[in-house]
Amino acid sequence: MLAANNKVPVKGLIASPTFPDELAEYQHAYESSLQDSLHQSVGKTRAEQNIADHEVSFPIEVQSSEQPAVCIIRHVLNHHNDLVIKEAEPVSEDGDGFKAIDMTLLRKCPSPVWLHKPTSKPKNKRRVAVAIDPATSTSEQHTLALRLLELSRSIADSCDSRLHVISCWQHYMENYLDRNIWIKIEHEDVANEVESERVRHQEALNALIDESLIHGDTVIHHLHGKADDLLPKCVHEQDIDVLVMGTVARTGISGFVIGNTAENVLQSINCSLVALKPAGFKTPIE
Repeated sequence: MLAANNKVPVKGLIASPTFPDELAEYQHAYESSLQDSLHQSVGKTRAEQNIADHEVSFPIEVQSSEQPAVCIIRHVLNHHNDLVIKEAEPVSEDGDGFKAIDMTLLRKCPSPVWLHKPTSKPKNKRRVAVAIDPATSTSEQHTLALRLLELSRSIADSCDSRLHVISCWQHYMENYLDRNIWIKIEHEDVANEVESERVRHQEALNALIDESLIHGDTVIHHLHGKADDLLPKCVHEQDIDVLVMGTVARTGISGFVIGNTAENVLQSINCSLVALKPAGFKTPIE
């Protein structure tokens, strides 16, 4: 449906495990069964969404590898794909977060990654949220924040139309000033500093949203506290179905790991995730 609405080509990739030599004769049969299953799923989706073959073609390629995530990333590099959509690996019942292959894609895939978790909600009832930090210190971070807003707005337009913008803030010395026994600062002075930070952050968030030029129904959640704790809580309380967020702390360093905050959030949510990396990200996969 996404490809049909945006009139872009889409391709299916099956990353199949490589069979050991003693079972090599079964490799082709196994891969054929995977292709048949995917063709059936695509056909069912076409019928449900009324999408004809000529509107969106869907060629399917099978590649075998002992490392499925690396196989996917190399395919992205070779074909310059703009988006990877994958069903999230199942976790334990009522479990949150993402498993190994998905986390490898989030850490190392150069293109945006959409990890889909099944939902029984009709599409026009699904809720979309974007996690934004307007306090950017580099042009790459600022550009990424704008991209996050633009993409999440586009996704929300195809769902329940409302975009939930989640942004967490706190004064960087707030807890230290309030609790340190060696330095005494009047409570009122601390409160004034915290309030000033809230205002600065709110103004920066409003300016970023204005700069993005997004339109439509927007619900802003300006939350006081650590994103690690508050973002997953807000996602749960607002019954969010798709969360859009950035996942890499720095650019220009090959394979730099996800920032601690993003890592904690990713392992604490139970909804679909669309993850973007800033321009300049270098994957360690060759």
